[in-house]
Amino acid sequence: MHLKLRQLSHALAVWRHGSFRRAAAEQHLSQPALSRSIQNLEESLGVLLFDRQTTEVTPTAFGDALLRRAEIIVTEAAELEREMKLLKGLDVGGLSVAMGVYAAEMSGNRALAELSSAHPDLQIRVQLRNWRDVERVVRDRRADIGFGEIGHLMDAPGLRVEPVGRHELVFFCRAGHPLLARNTISAEDLDRYPFAGVPIPSRAAPLFPRNCRIDQTTGDLIPPILVEDLTAVRTLVANSDAFGSATPVQVEPWLRSGELAVVPFRASWLRLNYGFIFIESRSLSPAAETFTELVRRIEQEVEPKNRILADTVLQGVRSAL
Repeated sequence: MHLKLRQLSHALAVWRHGSFRRAAAEQHLSQPALSRSIQNLEESLGVLLFDRQTTEVTPTAFGDALLRRAEIIVTEAAELEREMKLLKGLDVGGLSVAMGVYAAEMSGNRALAELSSAHPDLQIRVQLRNWRDVERVVRDRRADIGFGEIGHLMDAPGLRVEPVGRHELVFFCRAGHPLLARNTISAEDLDRYPFAGVPIPSRAAPLFPRNCRIDQTTGDLIPPILVEDLTAVRTLVANSDAFGSATPVQVEPWLRSGELAVVPFRASWLRLNYGFIFIESRSLSPAAETFTELVRRIEQEVEPKNRILADTVLQGVRSAL
């Protein structure tokens, strides 16, 4: 049995009009062509669908059974076709994104805002996660796309990774902090004060302040004050002797107000390295593709601004090893 949507549509037209002639006109077919379509459907099913002996063409018992189902099938097929067309235009559908806090603040949040503004009917789910959890959420297919730290994922099996942002970080502290007493400080000076922030990738383990502890499973550094939200870090640092790390653009308003200050310490390894994370075998939806395009455009604006600001706030500070 091989049913075709076109044949079901023809049968429904005959049922609605009670006439092959009127049904053929509605379907933009000749009457003989419509009759052949119905006959082919009847032969495929091995039953007679319409009683043609009366003045008005009426369905048989077999026809009644088929038409009840055919109406649902044809309606659902039309809705499916409509949804696919709309999805291509990003007018309906959904997008789930898992983001690390740095990637979100730098460009991810703004990209999602622009996406939502352009396509208000698009359902968007945002998950802000620890950078290691971003990978897990993507692997578990709980997010369409990940946007976060990728240094540990470049050769990860089953994943496709695309670099996006590699920005210089600075250490920041409250105004009047003892770390600001000298023009340049060392890593040993940093060790005297608690670091507040997210876990640090193992690539920075030998270099980061040594009052962090190392996770024996992952090799990541766990700060003395573990905080997964940059807003909380900024508030905590502004009101204690703890210090944090961020890109200069992420703390620029607080630097201008004088509430926070940049620690005079610079190192080539103190950088973000984030990007997109996908399941290798999974195609991106139009919404996800558009999100990546928006992020890349925003990153082109952010990168030079952060570089210039870093050079300005760290002017005269020599880079540590």
